Amino acid sequence: MGEFSWSMLIGGIAFFFFGLKSSRKGLEVIAGDRLRAAMGKVTGNRIMALGFGAFVTLVLQSSGATSAMLVSFTDTGLLSLFQATSVLLGADIGTTIVVVMLSIKSITDIALLIVAAGFGLQMVGRTRKSREIGSIILGFGLIFYGMYLMALAAAPLKESADAMKAFAFLAGHPFATLIGASALAGAIHSAGMIGIAIALAFAGTITFEASIPMVLGANIGSCVTALLAAAGTATAGRRLALAHTLTKVFGVALVFPFIPQVATGIGLVDHLVQAMLPGYSAGIAAKIALTHILFNVGLAVVFLPLLKPLTRMVEFILPMPPPKEEAFGPKYLEKQALETPALAFAQAKREIMRLGAIAQHMFGECLRMFSRGEDCVEAIEKIEGEDDKIDMLEKAIRFYLAEVAMEQLSAQQVKTQMSLIGIASEIEEIGDTISKEMVQLARKKTKWHRVFSDDGWRDLRHFQDLVGENFNLMIATLAQPHEEIAMKLERHEEHMNDVEQQLRQAHITRLHQGLKESFDTSSIHLDILANLRRINSRLTHVARLAMEGG
Repeated sequence: MGEFSWSMLIGGIAFFFFGLKSSRKGLEVIAGDRLRAAMGKVTGNRIMALGFGAFVTLVLQSSGATSAMLVSFTDTGLLSLFQATSVLLGADIGTTIVVVMLSIKSITDIALLIVAAGFGLQMVGRTRKSREIGSIILGFGLIFYGMYLMALAAAPLKESADAMKAFAFLAGHPFATLIGASALAGAIHSAGMIGIAIALAFAGTITFEASIPMVLGANIGSCVTALLAAAGTATAGRRLALAHTLTKVFGVALVFPFIPQVATGIGLVDHLVQAMLPGYSAGIAAKIALTHILFNVGLAVVFLPLLKPLTRMVEFILPMPPPKEEAFGPKYLEKQALETPALAFAQAKREIMRLGAIAQHMFGECLRMFSRGEDCVEAIEKIEGEDDKIDMLEKAIRFYLAEVAMEQLSAQQVKTQMSLIGIASEIEEIGDTISKEMVQLARKKTKWHRVFSDDGWRDLRHFQDLVGENFNLMIATLAQPHEEIAMKLERHEEHMNDVEQQLRQAHITRLHQGLKESFDTSSIHLDILANLRRINSRLTHVARLAMEGG
């Protein structure tokens, strides 16, 4: 028997977590957009939400990643606390699939072959998708190779008197083991904590009963990701993190006093599974996986029927604070979402919808600066205040999207990223056209004490109304890109050229008729038409970008 090697143990842990990160990254690139879209449509059906949560976590290989995503969705109102808690219960079940795979020692024995297969596919893959699949396979291979190294490094501990005393202490002090495992799982990863327990089981250094507090601690530690994700969110996000923590702590509190009985019950289930599946490999590692599975399935069975009382209790513990006046700023650009590009894009789209709404309101008020009986200075101040908001949001959206690293993105996601940046920029340009060009014209009109003719003013309002209709179409395209709406905007773009020419001709006719108001306001009148026309062109361009970005 060789000597214990710290370098091998630490290297094994490093391979394990690098593999988790690599495979998760590849899976997010391939399936992230679909998962984000599907999660946003989860209904109140708790059974479907449970199954969906298990599926998402199986794909992302991390209940922590799922919980962080759900905290963000709950905080921004995409999911209710009831819906998100249902999905989280399923997410906890989804982690068990990875644990089952870790408990199969024959997989760890061929880990390097899996690594080679994944690396080979990465090298020879002709498409980005095939290379990402190679990255996923390589990641799984590294996970299993890390398990192999940890088990190999831990094997000599069986011959160490000091190590066996330490393991005997853990076996005799389950509460200390529970606390230590919770802290370690919170610091690293719940699957990592269970992976370490399974590696020790492969090495033959711990008993099954001693491993149960480790499994329970790993489950409590899995709440840390959700708690951290909720730290900077509003009450809704913190409520979900609390609901997740309460279910785990309650489950552990229920099971912990009966560890010997649990060990006996898991042993009976293990024999039953072995009888039903001849190829099933019994042992401590398999029992650890069974414990994790049954604990999380048990939580779902207990809490799924009790979701409404649970959510009411959480809402009582964390009541919504009274509404207060907050400084203006981005509402949806959650930093936690940057780890999942599809979610980051969804949040950016929500902020862009807000940006578009401000610009639309600003456009609807822009002719007030020129209207008789209006306080021009007050109207200009309101317009400039709205433009400051647009400038702030556009900058925040641009910087936020720039933080999503391009090397993590699929080709379609890169298109989405660039189209979102372009859309925000175009809307900001609309704001600038109103706050700079049109404000300057309004100041000139006031300074010169000029008044539009009745017909001229009616023409300007008519043209504004036509552009306003196209503004509605643009907002609809942002909310849900649709080819028919985009094509309608394109047709309107051509029609607006004709309308502008007709209105210019009508103005020239009034000049020929010798109307004094038309002479006095001629340059201002024509410049307003030109600015409204430019705004309309930008609306059409925004719709094109929205269609390109999907």
